[in-house]
Amino acid sequence: MSSTMILDDDRFPIMGWAGPSGDMIRPDVMLGMSAAGFTVSHSWVTGDAAEVIKALDIAAAANIKLLLVHPLWHVGDDYKLDDERKAQVQSIIESIREHPGLYGYHLRDEPRFEMLPLLAEMYAFVQSLDAYHAIYINHFPPIEGWGAPTAEAFWRRYIEITAPQFLSYDHYVITVATAAELKAQEGMPNVFPSEKIIVKPDYFDCLELLRNLSLAHKIPFWAFTCSVRHGPYPPPTEGHIRFQLMNNIAYGALGLQYFTYAHDSAMVRPDGSTTATWEIARRVNADIHKLGPVLRKLHNIGTFRTGPLWSGTRHLHRSHLAALVQCEGDPVTIGFFQDAEDRLYLMVVNGDPTAWSRITLKVNVSKDKLYFFDYGDAVFRELWPPDAHNQMVALAPGEGRLFKVGGEGQGQNF
Repeated sequence: MSSTMILDDDRFPIMGWAGPSGDMIRPDVMLGMSAAGFTVSHSWVTGDAAEVIKALDIAAAANIKLLLVHPLWHVGDDYKLDDERKAQVQSIIESIREHPGLYGYHLRDEPRFEMLPLLAEMYAFVQSLDAYHAIYINHFPPIEGWGAPTAEAFWRRYIEITAPQFLSYDHYVITVATAAELKAQEGMPNVFPSEKIIVKPDYFDCLELLRNLSLAHKIPFWAFTCSVRHGPYPPPTEGHIRFQLMNNIAYGALGLQYFTYAHDSAMVRPDGSTTATWEIARRVNADIHKLGPVLRKLHNIGTFRTGPLWSGTRHLHRSHLAALVQCEGDPVTIGFFQDAEDRLYLMVVNGDPTAWSRITLKVNVSKDKLYFFDYGDAVFRELWPPDAHNQMVALAPGEGRLFKVGGEGQGQNF
């Protein structure tokens, strides 16, 4: 193991939540998951160490790592961390902690506030046995305190008593609207009436809170996209998935998750055949993996919006950055980043998950050129015609494009 912790691994983490489990952890299914660009499978595995190792062997052979959900360390509401449980957990972890197919240990999904002390105790115990691998607790979206007075109170207490390696929350934001909902929210920037789609108005509130906590505590955060039809959530289009994942990146997320991979045949069926959503994920993940080496070298310094403001967003044109960057045209999210040399990068995301958008970027530089990241060749290129002061850009539904101000490029894209 070359790094001190698995989050430092070279591959950008993309996880399939509710991934192949039990009998579905077999070579054909895991190879298919790898082919779609997933690096981590959130997988239920039961049984003794031999059964767990068997699953890890299959995953490793497919270049997938397992984030293991196991009854011994899954902290349910009636969980007791007594000496007998500690001995059982220790026995399995000591058997698997050197395995190349292991990503980490899932302790709990969506705990309420009163569960945090027990989870912190379990977290510390598992980390004492294996400090290299990930210890995963995923949370409700920070739209309330889930037993704490506010969402911020919940997250600050969690960070204080747990000292987590990274932060993770789920929030599925694109819903099919009723006629009454469309009428009640008519004209709002989160409503897309032609597709009967509403994006939950608290989407950016949640991202901004996690961005701030992540930066303040120097803890990376992971976020989700919805990839399975259920309840009011429609079958995802490529625009839906790109919109969620690219906005997560624009706010500084350093790990991405799909809900779900195998559950309800979201991307793979029990017979191993794949769905249309698998193909979408394959295309999107290929782009993210090309971006990954660049994203790992950047730090977020602010995220803004153009067009009508949503709750939790800040308007680019009313900020101090307006003197440096102007963006005209359709609404977008713009994440501002810097690298170790303080060079500026812009992650620009189409504000519409359902339709193409067109903008003009105007960067106030004297001699520096504006480059865009070419997903095809994974290099930065000059746009055509090259003009940092007046650069027209078209964005597909939900598309995110990364721009670099200054430095070197690979020539024009035309």
